[in-house]
Formats: sequence, C-alpha cells, structure tokens
Amino acid sequence: MKPKFLDTTLRDGEQTPGIVLKPEDKVEIAKAIDEVGVDFMEIGSAIASEGEREAIKKICDEKKKGNLNARLLSFARIKKEDITYALNCGVDGVFLVAPTSDIHIKDKLNTTREKVTDSITECVEFCKNNGLIVDLCCEDGTRTGIDFLKEILNLAVELKVERLTVADTIGIATQEKISEIFGALNPIAKSKILLGVHCHDDFGLATANTVTAIKNGADVADVTVNGLGERAGNAPLEEVAAALKFLYNYDVNIDFKKILGLSKHIEKITGIGIARNKAIVGENAFTHGAGIHVDGILKNPATYEAINPEIFNAERKFVLGKLMGKKTLENVLNEMNIKANGEQFTEIFKKLQFIADKGTRLTNFDVRQVANTMLNLSEKREIILKGITAFSGYVTQPMASVTLLVNGEEKRAISIGNGPVDAAINAIQNICKDIPFEFLDYHVDAISGGSSAGVQVEIKLRSKGKTISARGVGTDIVLASVEAFLNGLNLILESKI
Repeated sequence: MKPKFLDTTLRDGEQTPGIVLKPEDKVEIAKAIDEVGVDFMEIGSAIASEGEREAIKKICDEKKKGNLNARLLSFARIKKEDITYALNCGVDGVFLVAPTSDIHIKDKLNTTREKVTDSITECVEFCKNNGLIVDLCCEDGTRTGIDFLKEILNLAVELKVERLTVADTIGIATQEKISEIFGALNPIAKSKILLGVHCHDDFGLATANTVTAIKNGADVADVTVNGLGERAGNAPLEEVAAALKFLYNYDVNIDFKKILGLSKHIEKITGIGIARNKAIVGENAFTHGAGIHVDGILKNPATYEAINPEIFNAERKFVLGKLMGKKTLENVLNEMNIKANGEQFTEIFKKLQFIADKGTRLTNFDVRQVANTMLNLSEKREIILKGITAFSGYVTQPMASVTLLVNGEEKRAISIGNGPVDAAINAIQNICKDIPFEFLDYHVDAISGGSSAGVQVEIKLRSKGKTISARGVGTDIVLASVEAFLNGLNLILESKI
C-alpha cells in the first residue's frame, strides 16, 4: 500500500497561536507544499472571513493554471452555509467535520447522535449534487464509541463519501487505541472507502499514532509542516513521511530532498521557529558534539546516525564545545587549513576547552584566533571595515552606508533593510557578492543589563557545503553584527572553503 498525505498546514497549521497569514503568503506556502508531493491540501476555512476566501480562491486559481497538483479542500462544518462558501471558492472538495464523541455532541452542540447523522446525510448529499469530493472527519473520533464510528463509516459508504477520517482532536489516543479503532474500521472500509487519520501532539504521540494508523489500515495521513497546529500541534509531515519510508519501508510519494527547504521556508513565513532538536529538520538533527560520537561518525556515519542527512539535502555538522574530542578539533582544523604538530594541537585543544568551560559557545572564529596565537601566525584579514553609518526612524526607511577594504581596494555600498542591522548586512553582501556563501543563522544575546547592555552576536554561514560560525561583541548591536559577519566572511576566505 502507498500511503497518501493530506497537508493541513494552511488550515490547522494556521490555527497555531501567533500565526497570521496574508492571502499571498498562503499561495506561496501552497506552492511550496505541493512541490514535495502531497496528495491533498486543506487550504483554509471558507466560512471564516472574506480574506480567507480570497486566499482560497487565489490558491484554486493557481491549480486552474496548472501550477498545483494536489486536490484542494476547504474545512466545513456540517452546515450547508459552510459548504456553499467553499463551493464558491472553487475547491475540489470539503473536509467535512462532524463531532462524533458524546462530549462534543451533548456539551458542545447540545444535540443528539441522530441529528448529527441527519446533518451528515444532508450535507454529503449537497456536496455530491454540487460535484464536491468529501472527506468526512469524525471530530474527537478517538473518544467516540467504536460502534458509533462503525455506524458513521457505514453511512459514509452508503453516501459514496470518498474518505472517512478519524481525528484524535485533543491528542489523547495511545497506539493501542489507534490500533483498536482502525482494526475495527478497516474490514468495513476495504475497497469501498479510504480511511484517514488526523492526530494532534498533546502527549507527543502524533507521529507514532499516525504511523500506527497507517499500519492498521489507514490510507491517508493528515499532517502539517513542522508539526504546526493548535496547542501542541499536529503530526509533522517530515516525521511521518520519513518514519513510514525508512523505518517501515512504505513507498511514499514525498520528495525528501525538498523537505528541509520547505521546513525553513514555512518557518520564515510563519515566524514560528523550529526547535533545534526537532527530528529531521531541526538544527541539531545531524549535528554531533561529543568526542566519542564524532570519532565514530568519522569512521562510519552509521555508528551514530540513523539516516544519511544527504537524503534530506541536510548537512552533517560537528560542533565545538567542552565535550568535544580531539577528532572534532582535528576535523575543524583540517577544514580551516590550519597545520599544527602534536604539541601545538594539544595546546590549542586545552585552550579551547578552557574557554568552553567558562560557559562560552565556541565558534570557528575562536578556533582561528586561538590557533593564530598558539602557532604565532599573523592574522590575515582580506576584508577590513573602514567605516559605517546606519540609521532608522519611525517613518524613515532603515539605511546603512558601509565602506570596506577588500584586498586593499576600498569599496562602498548603500543599502536599505528591515532595520539598521539588516541594512548594514545587505550593504556588505552587495560589496562581497563574489564570495559564495549562504546566511544560515543570526543570534543575539545581551551580556549585561540595562539600556547600555553589551551584546554578543553569533552568525552561521555556509559556503561550498561547509558551515562556519563567528562572533561579534560590543555595546552597539549594528557594529557587533557587522563584526560577526566580517569575521565569518574572512574565515571563508582564509580557509579557502
């Protein structure tokens, strides 16, 4: 069996507290998600607002132009009004949500099971008469009695519904419960209707429960990119797809090479950061720090990696710190083209450990400075800051003018940005556009209190497949940021990456 995927980033994912998406954002996200190969997308709730309908219509227009392949659905309650709004937006179908647990039927709707099934029948017939496909979702399905779920499933088959989805709405299901539910439904559904599963992550079980459902007969996994969603979120696309493919050998139609890029893209648009230790797409997913791990990885990556990062277009990284081993430092020095004999290497190692023991996060720039000192090397900086002016204001576009000496030649650029730091970085990038690099990360820490606090800026750059880190410190955040950025660019040039 080849599992299918319904991505609900644009509906359930947008319900993540703090996310506000404009119509153009939703169109951009829809295109990016479609490219990884999902089969269905729930792209919003047409009943919600005029802006939401505008976004749904724009996404549907993109499909009419041939720019999208997935089937497009709108969320709808078991109300004709919701379905009519969805129909007028041009979607392929609806994700028709019917509360089925006693607590939802009695306490939320103040109705009866009979009235719920009557509403389902009326709404499905309305959908079918208007050419819409139907994904009938049993809201709070994991707290619904098995017999009533069977009744709903038989009704769905009778009404020729395309898919019945069981939702673990409050993330309370266990794998045993999921197995029980789909073990009971699968014999009825076989060849008559597809089964879907929709899991929330309140107990951290969304991925495991989704995979368990697929193993027990579910055909479609509902997911979101980065696990976005209400409260603790939904089952993450990247985790579910990877688990099914690489742990259970299912054939899945997901382009894993695009997963990491999609994840970062969604992070940027939504403003919801990815946890560093997030499986598959987190910053630390393929990062190794402990010396014994690095030693094993260098001998055979399978010693401490479950899967090759190249599958996801990700990069294996070794980080410096007090727990690093000599193999870690040796690898970093080799990448930076720094040659040291045995005694010199030991002294560099001890000095870096001393710095790390004081609570400082080590960067490649720290390694370069310590190595230069221990090896009596003169510091060669191909890029030197000569001058900078940056300003911003309440109604003024932030702007920066930067003058650099690049291999002895004075160069100047003026740029705008989202703030003075961004403007200054943009100016430097304009001057140094011939240096091949990608800006990966920018992080600021206050290192003292008050309005005159000093700041520590750390940046990460990638050049030719290698990641380097550098730091800048000062009381002026613009100057500290520029220092960190120039330190990083000089490392790229000095190391001939």
